[in-house]
Amino acid sequence: MKSADLNLIPIFIVIYEELNLSKAAKRLGISQPAVSKALKRLRDVYDDPLFHRSSLGVEPTSFAMDIYPSFQAALDNFNSTLFASSEFDPKVSNKTFSIACVSGVGIELFNHCIQQMQDSAPNINFEIHPLFTQDYESDLRLQRYDLIIDLTPSSRSNLKHEVLFSEKGCVVCRKGHPRLINNTLTYQAFFAEEHVAFSQWKVRGSVLSNEHMKFIEMRNIRHRVPGAAEMLSLIAATDFIGILPASTVRSFQGIYPVKLLALPFDKSEVTFSAIWHPSRTKDTAHQWLREQIHKALDHKNQDEKYPLGEVEH
Repeated sequence: MKSADLNLIPIFIVIYEELNLSKAAKRLGISQPAVSKALKRLRDVYDDPLFHRSSLGVEPTSFAMDIYPSFQAALDNFNSTLFASSEFDPKVSNKTFSIACVSGVGIELFNHCIQQMQDSAPNINFEIHPLFTQDYESDLRLQRYDLIIDLTPSSRSNLKHEVLFSEKGCVVCRKGHPRLINNTLTYQAFFAEEHVAFSQWKVRGSVLSNEHMKFIEMRNIRHRVPGAAEMLSLIAATDFIGILPASTVRSFQGIYPVKLLALPFDKSEVTFSAIWHPSRTKDTAHQWLREQIHKALDHKNQDEKYPLGEVEH
């Protein structure tokens, strides 16, 4: 391959990831004939078709599958040097950050984050998405999201993460719950009640598992809902109970007549982390974003916590 052909690498990567020449052209901001011409040049260089036509677009050959990781690593390394040397000025930037966040956690966090940016970064925009993804590595590598905030990952991966904060989970139930009048909940009573839980995207399961709290999968889960608002609305109108961070319930103060009880477990604390692709670690804009989240957390931690059993309506 001649040095002049190095610009074909990102075109190959986008075709491989999109599996469609039209979509690749749109993502690259060039015409489809230009993409086709680049692909023809790559086929000549490697003496391999690289992609075969399919009903939806194209499919990579086994050789294309073999060379993709090397191409992606080379591009990531190159981009990281550009990010490290470029300057990011939040005062004049109009950048939009895309963040996927587990339900309930971002309500106060990003309120504080946006408030503190009003003067220092007036043109910066946030897009906060529900955590409707399971392929974190792909979504972060393709920059569908700049950052993901979720429960701290328990398995090893190539992604970077740092713990943002930890918080004890609490039982939430409606005021006047007939079996929880005394604001106490035993281990046996907890598992005797019917529960509402956060659902995982695209799988029949719950966000909390035995990895987070021992025996938590023994709960009698009647309903799974996508977010904190849906959970609190249902709990306030029924005798179902659920598990939420106290700070999440505080965000809905005055809306739902609920109260908090201590979980009857020795370990009821969960940690939340910021997760990102390693190619963004030295990106000055990304570094600034992570700094803003930490500043917002400092502000959030200064808020008064509600005592268990005393969330006002």
